Amino acid sequence: EKRTRMDDRMATRSFSYLGKNGRAGDLEKAKIIYKYVQDNTRYISVQIGIGGWKPISALDVNQVKYGDCKGLSNYTHALLKAVDVASYYTVIQAGNQKVDFDSDFAAMQGNHAILAIPYNDQYYWVDCTSQTHPFGFVGDFTDDRQALVVTPEGGKIVKTVAYLNEQNYQKTVADYSLSPEGNISADIAITTKGIQYDNRFFLEKRAKDDVLAYYKNYWGAINNLKVTNFGFENDRDKVIFKEEVVIEADNYASKSGDRILFVVNALNKNTFVPDRYRTRKQDFEIQRGFLDEDTFTVNLPDGYAIEAMPESKSEETEFGSYERNLEYNSETNSVTYNRSLLIKRGYYPKDKYKSYRDFRKKVAAADKAQMVLLKTKP
Repeated sequence: EKRTRMDDRMATRSFSYLGKNGRAGDLEKAKIIYKYVQDNTRYISVQIGIGGWKPISALDVNQVKYGDCKGLSNYTHALLKAVDVASYYTVIQAGNQKVDFDSDFAAMQGNHAILAIPYNDQYYWVDCTSQTHPFGFVGDFTDDRQALVVTPEGGKIVKTVAYLNEQNYQKTVADYSLSPEGNISADIAITTKGIQYDNRFFLEKRAKDDVLAYYKNYWGAINNLKVTNFGFENDRDKVIFKEEVVIEADNYASKSGDRILFVVNALNKNTFVPDRYRTRKQDFEIQRGFLDEDTFTVNLPDGYAIEAMPESKSEETEFGSYERNLEYNSETNSVTYNRSLLIKRGYYPKDKYKSYRDFRKKVAAADKAQMVLLKTKP
């Protein structure tokens, strides 16, 4: 009976729904509540019985400190309501592939629950199951798709936040040296934003062995890779993740007599080429665009001169663009390698698939371009 009265008070606590305007300080209160939920609860999956469809009460979640997406979203909603901050329970189809809510067909849709917090004429989307994501950042699990937002006026179909093209950004700056034996050592700094942030910020919480395994896979084309040091900086307010990594590897370059051959782009090759179809029957979609920018300083070994170096290259298409240029500095015996790759999100007709595939083939070939060094006479 006592719990029933408490549930009733929590359910009927009076507060003003703010529409899409919000009040000064509401966003800060929401951030504090979100962090509290992240720090004090954990996610479990409920798939059977009434629990598969209906959230457990906020009081039960508060007592046991766990819940599924429905329970944790309902709990966070109750906490926000207690401090007079509006939020709306939202049903969505979650997953790496974007699937919209179908507003023209009455059916049970969606596999996940999140919250929509209205503030200053926009919604801040909050996934209450995540213990790591920054406030208002949903990543590729619920981005850019229609969802059912449950408001006091009824359900509304609303599109979640989209991270577009250049917003999914990665900048790699590296200084690497090549030895006469073909070994490589490098100091690397990687900065990511948007979906590329989502792909990497989890490293901050991983065990050392997991981080080392990640980098060995990420730079899998470098044989004998050793990661000798790493460090992270996660700016959760600006949603920017920074990595500092030191690596070395034996026999990165190939030796042939007096020559050394090596791929200049040692650290961010994009070799993806779409499948070939003799007759393409369907239109195609690039669901997420991105922008990579790279600047590498390549310190060449003493006693060697450049025999052949890749030329500058530029490709501009409706699907994106690619640019690469190299410049030799005789004073430092080094090469500065600059590269950018932009892939654009979009829907494209089937007759353009071959052009898109050709573009990605050119990018893959350009990223694998080699430099040839020749040993100079003593």
